[in-house]
Parts: sequence; C-alpha cells; structure tokens
Amino acid sequence: MAITDYFRKIATRSSAEVRKLIETKGPDEYSLIDVRQPDEYKRGHLPGAKLIPLDDIPDRLGELEPDKPTIVYCAAGVRSRAATSILTRAGFSEAYSMDGGIRAWKGLVAEELPETGMTWFRSARNAEELIGLAWLLEEGMRSFYLEIATALDKKEETHLFLELAGAEHHHENALLKLYRQLSGQDAGENFPADVLHEQQQESYLEGGVPLGEALAWAGGKSGKEILEFAMSLEVGSYDRYLALREQFQDERSREVFGLLAAEEKAHLKRLTGLFEKSPD
Repeated sequence: MAITDYFRKIATRSSAEVRKLIETKGPDEYSLIDVRQPDEYKRGHLPGAKLIPLDDIPDRLGELEPDKPTIVYCAAGVRSRAATSILTRAGFSEAYSMDGGIRAWKGLVAEELPETGMTWFRSARNAEELIGLAWLLEEGMRSFYLEIATALDKKEETHLFLELAGAEHHHENALLKLYRQLSGQDAGENFPADVLHEQQQESYLEGGVPLGEALAWAGGKSGKEILEFAMSLEVGSYDRYLALREQFQDERSREVFGLLAAEEKAHLKRLTGLFEKSPD
C-alpha cells in the first residue's frame, strides 16, 4: 500500500445496516468484532461478536479472515475507527466501522466525532518530506495532550497526558535525528517548513483530525471519553509508523520507525489500563 493511501476515509456502516447483515447472512459469512474492554463486553454485546480489545488488534490479526466482510464496533465509534484502519492496511478487503457504536445499536443518538480521512502524506516527494510531515503530526499530538492535561481534574489522568506530551517531544527529536542522518544536514529553525513544498496552514492529529476541531470536541467531555479518543490516536500513531517503516529500505530508518511504533503501542496499553479504571 502506498503511503499516499494511508490517511484515507475509513469505511463505515450504520447500525441499521449491521443489523440487516446479521439478520440476513449466516454467521460464517462475516466477522463481527467488538474492540471494547472485557468488562464492557460482559455488560452486553452484539450477537455473535468476537471480543478483541483495541490494544490487542495488532497482535491478533491472525485470528481473523481478511477475505470476509469484517464489521468492527465499540461504544461510540471512536475505537472502532482506529481498529478498522489497522485491518484495512493489513489487507482486509472489506473492513467497516459501525457508526455510533453500541450506543447507536441501542437506539441512542450517535455523537458527531472529529472527522478523519485527509490524505496527509500525499504531498511528500521524498523521505525528508515524509519525516517533516510525521514531525508535524507529533507536534499536533503534543499540543493536544498538553491542552487536555490542563483541563482534566484527576491527578492520574493529568499525569499520564503530561507524560504522553513528553513522549511526543521525544519522538520529534528522534525524527530530527533521522532527518539529519538521511539529509546530511541539521534541521533549521524553520523545520519542517523549509523542507515541505506544500505548507500546512493548520495543526493536525492522527488521521488528519484538525487540532482545533479535536480540542473543541473534547471540551466538556468526560475523562473516560477523552481517554477513549486518545486510545484511537495512539493506534493511529502505531499504524502510521509501521506504514512509514515499509517506505524505507535502510536499516537505520526501519529501526527508528519500528521503535517509535513500539512506544506508541506501549502508550496504548497505559491508556487502556487507565480507561478500564475510569468510572462510566
């Protein structure tokens, strides 16, 4: 898959379409995946759904059949979007996120989420521009986490988001070192603007979500809702670095992107642990 296809719009299905599929198809004709946590699953799930929590998806792809239509759902459609992105990049021919999650299935109004789908890397002409665009996403994520940390009133959540912001800064530095290695020169004060032939006018998070839109969405949300959104962002970061690793042939670059992917996966585990402890 070309890097220009990475940030594409995630395919979705409404709860009504999923209900019709379950009613008209045999259980061996499709896969239905619940990417919530075990306690959420125990409290109620769609008939025939297989539980694979979001943070387990990358390691359990082998349990699924990529040639079958695969429907993924969660509580409100946040985590399922991230999981669907991973399935699609892994070669699943028909992977869909159920809009609104189990809330919509129960007849509750599906909440509008920050829109994803911008083809972020399409303008990149070389490795240096790929690194510059990746750096901008890290900066957007860092800004988001810092803003969220100041808004939360629970010490443990605030501490974690501050740590995540620090980790994004670490990732920025790793990308700068990789840029130096590949280009043979230090990044200037105007990096990455100096290496991009198309300038970005806004700050963005994973999946092409504008930073301002994400912060506006987060305003007034509970800590648990924000944690769920952050989980989907970290999955996006993990998947992005795996995709970038595939674009580079030299071992040093592949090693750097592999390490960054592993760190994002570790962040996801920590967010998941805190999400499980947060009250509904």
